[in-house]
Amino acid sequence: MTGEDGRSHAQDRFRTSIDEAADRGRLGKRSAAYPGAQSAGFRGCAVAAVVVLGGIGLVLALTTEPIVAVLPGGLLVAVLISLWFDQRTSKNNQGFRLDLYEHGLTAVVKGQVHAVRYDSTSVLQRSIRHTGATGYTEYWYTLTDIDERDIVLRGRSDGVVKKGQFAKPREWGTAIQQGVTQEQFPKALAAIKSGESLSFGKLWVSREAVGSARDAAKWAQIEEVRVIDGYIKIKMAGKWRSLGATAVTTPVVSEMPNFFVFLALADHLRRP
Repeated sequence: MTGEDGRSHAQDRFRTSIDEAADRGRLGKRSAAYPGAQSAGFRGCAVAAVVVLGGIGLVLALTTEPIVAVLPGGLLVAVLISLWFDQRTSKNNQGFRLDLYEHGLTAVVKGQVHAVRYDSTSVLQRSIRHTGATGYTEYWYTLTDIDERDIVLRGRSDGVVKKGQFAKPREWGTAIQQGVTQEQFPKALAAIKSGESLSFGKLWVSREAVGSARDAAKWAQIEEVRVIDGYIKIKMAGKWRSLGATAVTTPVVSEMPNFFVFLALADHLRRP
């Protein structure tokens, strides 16, 4: 089997596994697909470097003192190690792709096919803004699949797709946020109205108030809830404050599961 035939066979195998995972998760109709980057284009450059460095090292070893060939030889070893690592990670990323459905998603990450349902998953999201002339934002979404395994979906805002990342993270990230909120908000609101308190990381939410381990505020007193510099802030009497007594206890978006469900609840419960 040639390399091309092998890749085609692997793709067919993953497509079948993806369809089976979607059926098992009862995800409904597929709505979008996002192929991920399996290789960063390093291999071609590395092979060329191996040829050049090997040739230089051989010439130096034959025409001068052999010790002079140590430098290109050392560089050659470093490139070979990098090439081996690239080959290994590319194999792990085989079939790498993200598919969105009516009720969830499937993701092939590190050679494993995962199915995620919007009505039961836990989502943690994190972003880092890189400034400068070519500034961009990196996104990480950590989700729990139907087998209670964690998977991480990554991407960046500038259109560059690095190995292990998916293109258009704002597009699929927004779809995930909306899907999870649509599925989980009604159940969460019903639970709170029945008298339950729900936990969102460091925060708890009840029908009357929102709070942390050391602080709380009545919904009737809260004018607005907003994210400021990555922290959850509430506005009371025209002033912004956190719901944590210290920097350690202050709630952070990246540590709050299903943050957008919390925001939807906050918007609903603080209304008169």
